[in-house]
Amino acid sequence: MKAFSVLIGFLMLLGCQAEPTVELDQIDGYWQIEFVQQENETFKSKQSSLLYDFYSTKNNKGFYKKVAPQIDGGFKTSKSAISFQILKDNEDFVLQFTSPWNKWVKKIKHLDSEKLVLYHQERSFHYIRPIISKIPIKNE
Repeated sequence: MKAFSVLIGFLMLLGCQAEPTVELDQIDGYWQIEFVQQENETFKSKQSSLLYDFYSTKNNKGFYKKVAPQIDGGFKTSKSAISFQILKDNEDFVLQFTSPWNKWVKKIKHLDSEKLVLYHQERSFHYIRPIISKIPIKNE
């Protein structure tokens, strides 16, 4: 009887876990890679220069590009942009990217105003929303 009670309690805990949220309207803007997970290993970026991923959407279509923040608060941007569509795949939302050379899909595991998690090729890419502010330049 005690084992049965423990089993019921365990099943209730599993059922109460919150589903990951996906707020599609939050994807627009800048995202900084925090870490990548693959097979229970975590890899953090060791880049000395910051690069952000920039997403812009309208009507579930958009583009993505790499940008580098500058000291004056602006961004140096790549000239190329990769287009994508946001599609519903069963219960999941995916980003379907299209470039002149390739097509691929990234599953949106979580998306809110502060965090983005994308899944691609057995890796989870964890992003955070960077704090972007203009650094005042003093005239001396």
